[in-house]
Amino acid sequence: MAGVMKSFSKGLATVNVKTNVFMEENKCKTYISTLEEDIRKLKLEIGENTYRLWTAGNFELTAVESLLGQIQEKEREIEQQRQKIQQLHVEEERILGSHQNQAAPVDAGEPRIYCTQCGAPNKPDYKFCVKCGQPL
Repeated sequence: MAGVMKSFSKGLATVNVKTNVFMEENKCKTYISTLEEDIRKLKLEIGENTYRLWTAGNFELTAVESLLGQIQEKEREIEQQRQKIQQLHVEEERILGSHQNQAAPVDAGEPRIYCTQCGAPNKPDYKFCVKCGQPL
C-alpha cells in the first residue's frame, strides 16, 4: 500500500510540475507572438514614414530611429522570453529528473543503482525508481 501511495504522489507531483511548466511556457509564447506582431506593425510604420518623407524630399534616418529602437527592444524581450522557456525546461528536469519518462530497464553492462523498495535496477541519474516510483 505504501508503494502505491508513493507512486501516486510521484505521479501527482509530475502532473503538477508539467502543468505549471506548460502554462508558463504558453504565457511566454503568447507574449512572444504579441511582440512579433508589434514588430510587424512597427516595420510597416517605418516603411510608410520612410516613403512619405522620401517622396517629400525630407527623408533622414533620424525620422525612423525611434521606431528602429523600439523594434530592437522588442527583439531583446523575445530573446528573454525564449531563454525563460529554456529555463523552465531545465528546472522541470531538475525537479523531476532528467529521465522521468523513461521506464525501460537498464541494459546489461551499464552502471546502475538498485531501488531500496523493490530492488529494480535504475540508471544512476534517475530520481525515482522506474518500477515502483520510490525516490532513489
